[in-house]
Amino acid sequence: TTAFLETLLRLLHPFMPFITEEIWHELAERGPKEYVCVAAWPKSQPVAGSAELLARMDKALAIVAGVRNIRNQKGLGPNKPLTLAAKTTDTALLLDYDGVLRKLAALTDISFVEAAPAAAVSFVTGGAEFFVPLEGQIDLGAEKERLAKELEYAIGFRDSVQKKLGNEKFVANAKPDVLERERQKLADAEAKITTLRQSLNSL
Repeated sequence: TTAFLETLLRLLHPFMPFITEEIWHELAERGPKEYVCVAAWPKSQPVAGSAELLARMDKALAIVAGVRNIRNQKGLGPNKPLTLAAKTTDTALLLDYDGVLRKLAALTDISFVEAAPAAAVSFVTGGAEFFVPLEGQIDLGAEKERLAKELEYAIGFRDSVQKKLGNEKFVANAKPDVLERERQKLADAEAKITTLRQSLNSL
């Protein structure tokens, strides 16, 4: 309908100003100041079940983000084919968004498992655990060595922060914001140590 086309033109105008203005005037008789560039922005129309659909799409995109984070961490190219294994009760989500996940995360296979596959890196999102097997994708020996060194450094850093916070003189004289920063450093270090240990165990 004309109303539907006009809505599309209003939405497209910021990106395609000239052609949308031309089509706008071809659709109907316009007054001297009736330009699409000054037309009211379309208001969204709620659709039954749209909130649930958006929530499920957000879950699917969080899975894509998890796979991409692993690619970045392990130096794997964005188009390098990977597989994904899921430990989840919401199998419908992965089945419904199978095509989206394969396309956006460059996956060749999505499967369901009860336990972690060998040599896989994991991430958790939406109450489910996902695994990306890395055997044949990276040098596992070199990766273990890298993670071990990173873990050793993280433990040393955590210990130094703990020592500082255990110093009564420092705690008594430090400003509140300084103490807060140090406590945050400690929490971040603990979280990193946990993640590194999990990564090492998975390999």
